[in-house]
Amino acid sequence: MTQAAARTVAGDRRPPSRGDQQRALIIDAVTDLLRTVSITDMSVLRIAKHAGVSRPAFYFYFESKYSVVAAALEEVWTEIDQETSELTSYDNQEPPADFSIRMIDSAVAVWRRHAHLLNACAQSRDTDAQLRTMWDAFIGNLETKLATFARTQVDARHMSPATADLPALISVLVAMTVTVVREETAGGDAAAADRRMAAVRQVWLMSLWGTEIR
Repeated sequence: MTQAAARTVAGDRRPPSRGDQQRALIIDAVTDLLRTVSITDMSVLRIAKHAGVSRPAFYFYFESKYSVVAAALEEVWTEIDQETSELTSYDNQEPPADFSIRMIDSAVAVWRRHAHLLNACAQSRDTDAQLRTMWDAFIGNLETKLATFARTQVDARHMSPATADLPALISVLVAMTVTVVREETAGGDAAAADRRMAAVRQVWLMSLWGTEIR
């Protein structure tokens, strides 16, 4: 996972700095372990061993395993923010359908790259209060960015959403997309997954722009 100039997260004692390999090793160890171990069952000692660092070195950087997960989520958010940066500069020269599909696919591509981390966090959200707080903040960042973009387009009379309650509409669309991508990245019929994702794109377009893919 690449280092990012991210915001400081709770429990992150040493925010990212260029060349700080031990911090990166700890984050990579957690994301790698999540392929086979749940966050709940993961211990600091196991993370430290997997990263090849000592327990004191772990605590030099992070207060707990949850702090590492938060830092990892922050890095993923930075990637999504970069991939969707054009939301703040869209000038309506590109057809809305083309632009929207590009933004959706860019965000989904980030999820696919980090599916084991994101799916583990989403799954544990319902049983762990700390992870619920982190996950809700992660999704909240995305929903706020999308709702701000939609409000700008509505105010400029370029967008005709299905409801005036943009935050609620965006929340529903994001939840739908997350569910489809989680199912896709968990394995299964690739052709069926492609069909569901195509339907997701159409729902986004029809719900926000009142148009469909031609």
